[in-house]
Amino acid sequence: MLKMICMSNTSSGSNIRDCEQFIPANYPNAVQELFTLKQCTSHISIYFKVEIIVSYLKKHSLKIEWIDANPALARMVTSGFFKTTHLELLFNSYKLNNSFISDFEDYISCYLLTETA
Repeated sequence: MLKMICMSNTSSGSNIRDCEQFIPANYPNAVQELFTLKQCTSHISIYFKVEIIVSYLKKHSLKIEWIDANPALARMVTSGFFKTTHLELLFNSYKLNNSFISDFEDYISCYLLTETA
């Protein structure tokens, strides 16, 4: 039997576990922000949509080729128009938990690229 050892990280002021996984139901504010992002950018081209949104939320940086391919989305995301406090906080709080970040990025990617009925 594999035993998981969780390390606590309290440097950000909250008790973050290094083995914690991203479960959307545990972060309703972040999911709501992502919903708003998706709704407000639904009419924008999908070229580098995921890359632009994830990179901006994670590092506040964008590659030039992404900006050139999708300037409208790049402007929207970097303008400060969207409230993304909770999404950015998750990236920052869990930056040392590769599993959480990978799950979180996968969730964002799937969510943004899935058609809504």
